[in-house]
Amino acid sequence: MSLGSILRSWGAPLATTVLLLGFALGCGSSGDDGDDGPGLGAPTPIPITAGQVTFVNRCAVSLTLNSTGPALGTLNANGGWVSVAVSAFNQGSQNVVMPYPNTSAEQCPVAYCDGWTALGCAPGAMQREGYMWEGANGTFAAYCNPSLSGRGICAQQQNCCGPGMVQDGTFGTTWEFTPNGANSLDYPDLSTNYGSGPTSPPHLCPYPLNPNDCVSAAANIFFNVPIKWSTNEPCSFTSARTQVMGLECLTASCADAYQHPTDDKQCACSHSASRGYLVEFCPAGSSMPAPPR
Repeated sequence: MSLGSILRSWGAPLATTVLLLGFALGCGSSGDDGDDGPGLGAPTPIPITAGQVTFVNRCAVSLTLNSTGPALGTLNANGGWVSVAVSAFNQGSQNVVMPYPNTSAEQCPVAYCDGWTALGCAPGAMQREGYMWEGANGTFAAYCNPSLSGRGICAQQQNCCGPGMVQDGTFGTTWEFTPNGANSLDYPDLSTNYGSGPTSPPHLCPYPLNPNDCVSAAANIFFNVPIKWSTNEPCSFTSARTQVMGLECLTASCADAYQHPTDDKQCACSHSASRGYLVEFCPAGSSMPAPPR
């Protein structure tokens, strides 16, 4: 299981490869004018293509995809998409993809994230807990950088949300993908770091009972955008070997995601030229909160 070391080190920024494209990737409104309402009509179906990973944004705001593998760019709101060859991802090692909403200063005023006071203090001073990403905090979690928010510095630095938000790979919904890994299998996974309950986060390191099952005090909850991935051939989920055609995470507490480093949520898929993947942000039945405006 590959993500234990990732979760233990979430306090440090990930090395990222992000390319912001100046043109539209697929359909939908432009990346600068996403609104808080649903798209009109039924969503355009996007097929699963052999040998490809296709990312589609069904959210009402545009998303920039932060990737530790290939550059993925910006997806327009309400249907923007991009397809990338499986072979373009780091083979045999983990690729982490995180979506970040692109909002204007009017949609997310620079001082807004200073109100996320449930975070308590600076990263590393107090461990994040699930409730900080839920209920009244849901809009903060969707649009704000938690490593900067709630400390009275957002209005001054203008980098907590809106066009200046720092998209540093230390927070956000994670889709983790190891193609052609151990035993010639693909490993697509979801991870939120939520713990066992809204006030019961993962163990803090050091944790002598299981050094591989702990996180740093600066670890965030990894959820801001609902996600669903699917594939065209069956995969095996967890040690029970349940057959699945994909998984979803519509809330930070979702059952399909790793909630701590040694959680039994591994998904293993045969690696073949005929297999493809579809990763949907804001899939049917889900949405992001409206921008705070």
